[in-house]
Order: sequence, then C-alpha cells, then structure tokens
Amino acid sequence: MTQEDRESMQADHEVVDRIIRARHTRKVMLAPERLAERSVVWSSEHEQALRTMIEGAAWAPFHRRAHEETHRQGELDSVVPWRFHVLDKQACLALLDYLQKQVEIDADPRWARAWQSKIKNMLSACGALVQATWLPDPAEAGGEPQLTDNNVEHIAATGAAIQNLLLAAEARSWRSYWSSGGILRDPQVFEYLGIGPRESLLGSLFLTPEEVDGATLIQGGLRDQRGDVSSWSRWVQLP
Repeated sequence: MTQEDRESMQADHEVVDRIIRARHTRKVMLAPERLAERSVVWSSEHEQALRTMIEGAAWAPFHRRAHEETHRQGELDSVVPWRFHVLDKQACLALLDYLQKQVEIDADPRWARAWQSKIKNMLSACGALVQATWLPDPAEAGGEPQLTDNNVEHIAATGAAIQNLLLAAEARSWRSYWSSGGILRDPQVFEYLGIGPRESLLGSLFLTPEEVDGATLIQGGLRDQRGDVSSWSRWVQLP
C-alpha cells in the first residue's frame, strides 16, 4: 500500500467516524391541512439517491437465512432476514388519505387515535417512508413466532440494515426518524401496503431530503443521555 493509499483510507475513516457521530433523530412534522401551501418536495434525483441508499443498506451483516417456505416464495425472495417496503412522496400522501378515510368509515377507535398521533404530520412532511420489517421463523408448534436464537439474529441483522440506511441519509444531509410505527404496524395497513402478514415491523423510517416550509423539526430526546463511554463499555482484563 502506498502512502497516498494510506492517506486516502485515513480520510475515509475520518468521514465515516464523523457521520456516525453526527447522525441523530430529526422528526419533521407538518399538519396535513398545510400541504396545499407548499409544493411536493420529491424529485427523480431524490428517488435515485434513495435507491442507492437502500442498495447500500443491504451490506449489513446477517448470520442466518430467512425461512425459505415462509418468506422466500414470493416476489421478494432474498435470503436476507429483512424487507424494505418503500413509499415515495406520492405513496405517503395516498397512505395519509387512506388513514383519514378510515376515521370516517370505521368506528374502531384505533383509527381516531392514530389520526390524533404524530404519524399524519410526519407523513405530510416526509419525502419518503420505508417500512422495514424483519422475517420471523415460524414457531415449530404453530402459533406466534418465538424469540429463538435465529429470530434474535434476524432482528439484529435488520437493525444493522436500518442503521446503514440512516447513516447513508445522514451523509446526504437528509433528516431521518426511526419510528416504532404506531398504526403503521396494523395488519390492515400492512394489507393496504402489500406487506406480508408474517413480516414484523422493526421500524417506520421517515426520510426528508429538503427543508420543509412551515414544518416543525423535533430533535431526538435521548441523544445526550447515553453517558460517557466508560458508563457502558469496559475493557476486559484477563490473567
């Protein structure tokens, strides 16, 4: 390796370290009734950037293949134990409209609660939404999947893929928020989005590539509470 190669790699390391430390939650919210006041912030360049980011997320480590009979028989048949379901701006607005209509036609209080939550505001403001699911192995005796060693591996791998996507977003100065999903976990919403009923949501990832006029930006509340490295890391001393 030449000196020039070593210097280039060192520069790359410093960029990666800086992006990891800079990444933080930025929740962008806009009331749906204010959508008419601004143009849709989503372009072909944004779409291509997101495609590149998602392709990069696939390089997360995974140690166990997704269960073949349960998760690898349809259109999405990769061995990786995660699936990314991507909604661009227009799809986000269609989902927003769907949620509002459920409030009007379905008396189940879960829809009204969902409409009072922050989900609608984040759908209004974001450029794209990625529904990131992990793929549980089925329980041997039937019923709900269990937290087996395999499934722990699947969750960990999916989390790594999500982090790759969030870091890629940070590198492009996109705002990102990893949400637990709320109503977006609902089986009826899964069906509307074409997500398989045996998939399990690990995160609804709201991505916003541009400033949004009139939107509220909320920073993550736990970023500064993680403590010094000495409070969660130790160097093992052995005889």
